[in-house]
Amino acid sequence: MVSLETKQEVAEFLYREAHLLDEHRFEEWLTLFTDDLEYLIPLRELVEGDVPPAGHPIIKDDKLMLIARVKKNATGMSHVEIPHSTTTRLVTNVLVEDGVAEHELRVFSSFVVRQVRRQRDSFTWGGRRTDLLRKLEGAWKIARREVLLDETVLPRTLTIFL
Repeated sequence: MVSLETKQEVAEFLYREAHLLDEHRFEEWLTLFTDDLEYLIPLRELVEGDVPPAGHPIIKDDKLMLIARVKKNATGMSHVEIPHSTTTRLVTNVLVEDGVAEHELRVFSSFVVRQVRRQRDSFTWGGRRTDLLRKLEGAWKIARREVLLDETVLPRTLTIFL
């Protein structure tokens, strides 16, 4: 059983992460992940019946790939992010369970991200996340994240981090 104090600590961690992303503090955001990170956004399809998932993720990153994405955005060469998007992230329905190992927690949450591009184009993303948090040196870190987007057709503006 996870204590109320731990649940509040985890929720605060997720809110702080959202704040860092909305403020474009990506280098600081990267410190929230373990070195052995697995970051997944599976491809989802809306089909009738009991059909297995397509099997190929949209994104399957490790920490080095996330670092590369952040560095690319910082160069100004990522044209879809010139100028930077304005984003507002809401994280809710945070459910915390014990993890598979000591000092780990499994965290389920829902999110909505509003992205505004060039003050005329706006997009709203919604979905759910499952995170594996690991406590290292007294701080929570994300060791694994799986993002399930509600949308199945995605525009090229999906350059923001979820």
